[in-house]
Amino acid sequence: MRPDDYPASWYAATRDSAPKRPPLGSQDDADVAVVGGGFAGLHTARLLALQGKRVILLERHRIGWGASGRNGGFVGPGYALRTGALIERLGADHARRLYEQSKRGVAVVREAIEALGRPDILMGSRKLSVSRTDQGLDFADRTRRLADQLGASFEPWTTAEVRDVLDTQSYHQGIHDPLSFHIHPLNFALALARDIEARSGRLHEATEATGLARNGDGWRLMTAAGEVSARHVVLAGNADLGVVHGGIAGAVLPVATYVAVTEKIGAALGEAIRWSGAISDTRRAGDYYRVVDGDRLLWGGRITTDTREPPRLREMMRGDIVSVYPQLRDIRIAYAWPGIMGYAPHKMPQVGEIAPGLWVCSAFGGHGVAQTAAGADAVVAGILGDGSRAQLFAPFGTSWAGGPFGRAATQLAYWGLQMRDWWDEKRQAQNAETLRT
Repeated sequence: MRPDDYPASWYAATRDSAPKRPPLGSQDDADVAVVGGGFAGLHTARLLALQGKRVILLERHRIGWGASGRNGGFVGPGYALRTGALIERLGADHARRLYEQSKRGVAVVREAIEALGRPDILMGSRKLSVSRTDQGLDFADRTRRLADQLGASFEPWTTAEVRDVLDTQSYHQGIHDPLSFHIHPLNFALALARDIEARSGRLHEATEATGLARNGDGWRLMTAAGEVSARHVVLAGNADLGVVHGGIAGAVLPVATYVAVTEKIGAALGEAIRWSGAISDTRRAGDYYRVVDGDRLLWGGRITTDTREPPRLREMMRGDIVSVYPQLRDIRIAYAWPGIMGYAPHKMPQVGEIAPGLWVCSAFGGHGVAQTAAGADAVVAGILGDGSRAQLFAPFGTSWAGGPFGRAATQLAYWGLQMRDWWDEKRQAQNAETLRT
């Protein structure tokens, strides 16, 4: 793969045409300079351009080249850190306002798709989060109480309702969220980029930021062949920001997850999955999937701090699918790829002003597409003078993630979570067998 190519994936194979944008090759000025051409950077640049700000965005590969163009494409409210943990740490009011900000992110994405005139980017509506273990008789009441606390629209589904649309014995109760939807993420990234340029924003690909320095009351952002002077700089990269800002890079861990898309399956897929929305399970390291292209299955899952691609990735992903839907044992995988996302150990995005005029909008791994827009919305509001939205994320900070030691600790934590998932499911299966006998 050449450095300017998109990594092989179903998204890359079905993407819009994407003209290469020239690297930055001179000195330039902007109101705001953005580092990173993923969703966090693109939403930040577009929202600023909508306000008439002069924006320059630098991307070291291509627009949407990283996790933003390779993810599951889920758009919905909430965060990777479970809501109960948010309430316990911050209190119900703060957690509710954070949830509202994530809903704002959902609205930003939906409004952008509509404004761009690209309804084809929207690939399905609603989401179902399903449990691999029986959640007990009080599940519905607990779910409704939580929705009331957050001002959320999600609702409980019984095991019978879940299995009516998903033909598998692996799942029990579920949570249905009518606010969520799913998209073609790479085409969305490319459409955002075109809209930024239509509003006089400047995008430079194959341009890696190599330094950052104070410049009067603003900043000077340096590259190998040029530099940008700007009043504000937004760091919207992840662990790859080390040259520009070691503190932010050191607070984010690179974590891999995997996605596969099957060959066309035919009627068997519609018999197994009678649901056009997104699906995920609620395990601590769970699967997420959706039907695409009529009768293909896009399936994602697994989490590891080892960012190398496994040698038998297709077989591994096929095995995960068949373990849930054994009736699909004849499927073949057409595409499989890794995505490297930025992950903060506290499981929340890193959003806010870390020095006067210097902003971070990062660590969206595991959250979904909407949260990048929620973070960008908070940063843009702060640049325009309203810091209240960014302040919602302040309790999580940008503390050091531990470098190689942090990766090892995180991997051990993931293994522990997976073991707990396995044990919960095994114990329930044993209990069910005891009741039958």
